[in-house]
Amino acid sequence: MSKIAFVKVKQEKDGVQKAVKRAMELTLWKKYVTGNKIFLKINGISDQLVPGQCTSPWVVETVLKEVKRVFPKAEIKMGDADLAAAKQLNRAAKLWGILDIAEKYDTEFVNISDEETVMQNINGKILKNMLVSKSVLEADTIINLPILKSHCLTKLTCCLKNHWGLIPRGVRHNYHPLVNQVIGDINNYFKKTTYNLVDGTITMEGDAPRTGIPKITNVIFAGNDRVAIDTMAAKFMCLDPKKINHIKFSEKMGVGSMKYEIIGDKFFTNKFVEAKPNKQPIFLLEMNFRKVPILKEIIFKTKFFDVFAWGTRQYNSVIWYNLKGKKMAENIIYNTWYGQEFEKLWNKTGKTGKLPSNKL
Repeated sequence: MSKIAFVKVKQEKDGVQKAVKRAMELTLWKKYVTGNKIFLKINGISDQLVPGQCTSPWVVETVLKEVKRVFPKAEIKMGDADLAAAKQLNRAAKLWGILDIAEKYDTEFVNISDEETVMQNINGKILKNMLVSKSVLEADTIINLPILKSHCLTKLTCCLKNHWGLIPRGVRHNYHPLVNQVIGDINNYFKKTTYNLVDGTITMEGDAPRTGIPKITNVIFAGNDRVAIDTMAAKFMCLDPKKINHIKFSEKMGVGSMKYEIIGDKFFTNKFVEAKPNKQPIFLLEMNFRKVPILKEIIFKTKFFDVFAWGTRQYNSVIWYNLKGKKMAENIIYNTWYGQEFEKLWNKTGKTGKLPSNKL
């Protein structure tokens, strides 16, 4: 039975860093890292500074520092991919301080959407073949660094859903109607993901992954088994993991087990506001368009998708951000203990939470 670390973050000097290191030590993380090439998969979904959207810079830096310390001769890269509707990652990495962290530890940051790819046989239930980026393909070990959030399509996003970004952005959105089984397929293929550490410091509830509500939860999860961690994460959020299809499909395919033993601190729950896709305009429009065959063909399989993608960006980055996101970010930065993590990054943007359009 898998042992999963559940560690509470104490709001004290280096509290996040201490919790991350403790979770890693409890789960004997070093034994899960093999080979000389290591890839750290973060979540870099947003080029706006709303805490809870992307993996915490403190979490990323602590894990990278430990990996570099233990494996000083390893070739280490970290990165993520662009979204189907936006090329956000390079801006996100700079805005969230991830590029600075990479430079500090002499680590290459890669946008896998810009990399050379090689066709691979996935042999999944839905996903049969897929282009895989060079850095991911050549990695001996993938260390998975997701952030815990509600999700309009999958109810939650954690270890399993964080692999969604490994699917090429040009075709990723076409799998939305089959997202749960495809998550199982992609996770079953990437057996080299042998260690996971979940950022539960500031999470996101409601209509996430992009337009939810930041939620301070002060926890770190870690372990080898993606299914087990996601099962525990669902219970933490007060969701029934047996009703979350991508967890069930992944277990059925042998990715991991929903049975686990908790080590570390005493487990507790923290109820999340559930995502309501029928209330989130972008998800609602997409699902309705896909129900009409002719609209599905025109919007998602022709150049008209560029128009839909533009509308998505306008809603997320302009409408939602200006109406809600910026205020929620300011509340975290100016009124909570986590302000010390984000205030310098915030100030670099002129307190707008966004980089100027002429800067990458």
